Amino acid sequence: MVVLETPTIRTEPLSEIARNTFGSTASPAWCLRLLCDPSLSPIATPSRQPKLSSEDSFIAETLATGNTISAWQSFYKVLRPLSSRPLADTPSVDQTSGSPVAGELVSLLALGRGINGHSNVAHGGLVATILDDTMGMVVTLHRSPGMSGYTAFLNMKFRKPLATPSIVLCRTWLERSGGRKLWLRGTIEDGEGGLFAEAESLWIEIEKRVLKL
Repeated sequence: MVVLETPTIRTEPLSEIARNTFGSTASPAWCLRLLCDPSLSPIATPSRQPKLSSEDSFIAETLATGNTISAWQSFYKVLRPLSSRPLADTPSVDQTSGSPVAGELVSLLALGRGINGHSNVAHGGLVATILDDTMGMVVTLHRSPGMSGYTAFLNMKFRKPLATPSIVLCRTWLERSGGRKLWLRGTIEDGEGGLFAEAESLWIEIEKRVLKL
């Protein structure tokens, strides 16, 4: 079994939009508690940053409006220090709690009605997009130098309708890796234990120089 290492994280202050959206008195109580959680390190969300190459334009531009996903804040949570566990027989997921032992990406998203499929319900494709994008961010944290990651498959399970407008919690983590393959899992939740959707995916690492178009 390969022991997963916690990636190096570069923290960034909460954006003004994130503070005003998730830290307001109108936000759910669980959201305010999460912002005060010392185990969460705020980090940048690269796919929300517009680029001249047009990369990430779907997330950074199309879905970055007041009526779609008005705010998106990412955090990294280190769950258990690897040094506190024996190297032998160390799983990538804690078998007692089901938690990812190498840490997880925690994301807060403010969803508007511009992402709806059914009336007042987020489109399932949008839910899958959020999980795929956050998994891609986890891959970026764990991938080998000089490599880029691509989704090979994404297996979705929709548990209940996601009402809009709302603030949701997305959790994604690396379950295991081997060679050029990375297996990930993720959930979208309401912050109080309610589960809207969950997914598992396989990503493949490819050399960046091979991918130039």
